[in-house]
Amino acid sequence: MIDETAEAVKTALGRFALERPAARRLLLGVSGGADSLALLLAAAALPLEVCVATVDHGLRQESAAEARFVAGICRDLGLSHRTLAWHSGDAVRGNLMGEAREARYRLLGAEAIRVGADAILVAQHADDQIETHRLARERGASGPALAGMRAWRDLEPGLVLVRPFLDLPKRALMDAVMRAGLSPVEDPTNVDLHYRRARIRAELAGAPQEVAELRSAIARAAGLRAAEDAAITAAIRRAGGEGRLRVDDAGAVVFEPAPGDEALWPRILTAAGGAPHPPQRAAVERLRDALASGGRAATLGGSRVERAGERLTIRREYGRTGPPGVEVAASGRLLFDRRFTISGAGETGAARLEPLGRLGLGGPVSRTLPVGIDRDGGVCAVHPRLGKRFPDVPTLRPRPCVAWRITADLPGGTGDRLTADPQNAANPAKAVGKDLAATYLR
Repeated sequence: MIDETAEAVKTALGRFALERPAARRLLLGVSGGADSLALLLAAAALPLEVCVATVDHGLRQESAAEARFVAGICRDLGLSHRTLAWHSGDAVRGNLMGEAREARYRLLGAEAIRVGADAILVAQHADDQIETHRLARERGASGPALAGMRAWRDLEPGLVLVRPFLDLPKRALMDAVMRAGLSPVEDPTNVDLHYRRARIRAELAGAPQEVAELRSAIARAAGLRAAEDAAITAAIRRAGGEGRLRVDDAGAVVFEPAPGDEALWPRILTAAGGAPHPPQRAAVERLRDALASGGRAATLGGSRVERAGERLTIRREYGRTGPPGVEVAASGRLLFDRRFTISGAGETGAARLEPLGRLGLGGPVSRTLPVGIDRDGGVCAVHPRLGKRFPDVPTLRPRPCVAWRITADLPGGTGDRLTADPQNAANPAKAVGKDLAATYLR
């Protein structure tokens, strides 16, 4: 009999492969807790290349030893392992757990690019999903927003986050680890009632009827979200096919809205502005009303919208500080401002990528484009749009991912219909072994 955790991983990868190119190399995020150890054991048996990373947030004295514990298990399983350290310094303000979570995914994303992984697998489970639903409900969310975490979601072109255990309770994961004879790490924050998640966990511990009702509510909300995703996908395809929605090589979106396009606005504004999250619905409606009332320009969430007749141009606003800079690694691709993926920047001698406006140069469009800065502070590479201004400077190899972000997480990935340069997958589909393909398509 196949262990249910292994079956869950195979099923999750199969569902994902119906919408995106099948994963060939996986990166597992493993902390040493029962959940992530169950993931490690299940994924280790897959006929795929598997790498493992542990994020050491440095928030507890035991964290370094826990990372070494995971490294030892990986050694026994014949898997590569790397510890990723988060140096928070004085940067954390407000929600420490939220900052740590963002850092975790940022570090895992960079590691996935380094090792060439197509997918990052993490071990959130059904109990986590219930807590996420409860937290969203307490914040006033409704409808599709109560569906909780997605089983998979796009992180950047060619990289997807997969959560294979969302239908399994924590008990099943603990049992799998116990059968393997492993003693998982116990994180004290999981029972620290200072945190709302821990309090919800305690409240539901002896309430099986409420748990069942919450699972039903999540399933209903997931159905609503699936219907909403399908409607948005259809609207994007319609607008793209009619030439009313397109993206240029500088990441600007040209949009001629029509009835039925209302749900596209948050996605377009988020993608064009390089924002991490979509703006509030009420703010989007105010912006639309202002433009409909004769306004020629408006800003929201890092994007600037300019109207010329029925046509809107939405592009990145420089703002007070401009897009954040990025350290250049020796190899691999970089994500700049969530609008471009850039390969080979290190080959130009660049130590950092910065927006042109950081040098006090450029107009409304060009000042948000990336340039490479060497260790002496000189410009050593530029976005191709800036080639005429810097005729003797090599050009970067940017791949706009604005169209990709507009269609992220949607079925089918329709970003290729919005631009001449397909952006919905950085890595083309490749054949997998027959046994694995059969598992994927079951």
